[in-house]
Amino acid sequence: MTLPLRSLTPLIGFLLLLLAPSLAIAGGALSFQIRFEALLVVSLLCIAACVLGGYSFAELGLGAPRGARAWLICGALTCLLLAGVVVEAQFLSHSTPEPNWVAFAPFYVLVSSPCQEIVCRSIPKLIADRLQMSGRHYVLFSSAVFSLMHGAYGDPVLLANTFLAGVAWSTAYLFTRNVWPLTASHAAVGSFAFWIGLA
Repeated sequence: MTLPLRSLTPLIGFLLLLLAPSLAIAGGALSFQIRFEALLVVSLLCIAACVLGGYSFAELGLGAPRGARAWLICGALTCLLLAGVVVEAQFLSHSTPEPNWVAFAPFYVLVSSPCQEIVCRSIPKLIADRLQMSGRHYVLFSSAVFSLMHGAYGDPVLLANTFLAGVAWSTAYLFTRNVWPLTASHAAVGSFAFWIGLA
């Protein structure tokens, strides 16, 4: 199936907007120190575009999770991903300084993780649905978006890790269609990775 260029416009615009901070940081036009602020601006622009486009908060995955199934799926994924982080830590050592947890933790848990889940899980699903992508193609698209969003770090291992975590979380999103359990998983796994120095 060949899609006209006009139907690809939201996809192209989304990718350009999402990759702009990483490309700007790599090119020296934006400081690495403000990467979280750049994520927030990009996330707000993406969410605003979706709301102006007529999508509801429920379609963005922001409704209340239905039942315990979503939490159980994401709890199991969280355990698997945490185990992977522990195993990886045995083989790789990073000299990443530990963040200032008093300032970092609230922002990461309450702002960064939800924004990343909306931008990397629910918005790609809206685009995938519009382009009539299969579930498999959505998972690859979502995972690539999540990985490339971390390109500013310049770390190939982080790109691989975020791609693999993206596969797990986007697969879960296919079943849950809700970002809150994924946000909890993302916050737990990411915080643990920062704590042991892998992120």
